[in-house]
Amino acid sequence: MANMTFVPHTFQNRLAGKLGEFWKKETLNQIEKVKEDLKEGNITIDENGVAYNCIGRVVMDDLAEVIEYVTPKIDRQATSLARAEETSAFFEEYRKNTPKVTPEMYEEMRNAFGAGTDVVDVISGRVIHL
Repeated sequence: MANMTFVPHTFQNRLAGKLGEFWKKETLNQIEKVKEDLKEGNITIDENGVAYNCIGRVVMDDLAEVIEYVTPKIDRQATSLARAEETSAFFEEYRKNTPKVTPEMYEEMRNAFGAGTDVVDVISGRVIHL
């Protein structure tokens, strides 16, 4: 077997072409898309440096890295903290208002897991006996 070197699939390695021309081209396209999204307001950055997508959600870290490459206005640490707070708030709200299992959802779970099986909603901890 040939001696192979592992190259992490990071933004910088893709941009540098270390993962091949396909990934370099994809990364350059992603940079251009971020530039366009910033210009059109589909990505916004608030006064604290937190970046948001077009529906007002805090961007994920991989996109934040590209945004940082395009503009120094983003604060990746502040964005990461805001995303963690947003995620925590989502889980808290979900646990308070766990969606009802519709007959269709129940049937799909029963078909997938089998009658008599217990299925656990990993976010709320609710057990659904099929």
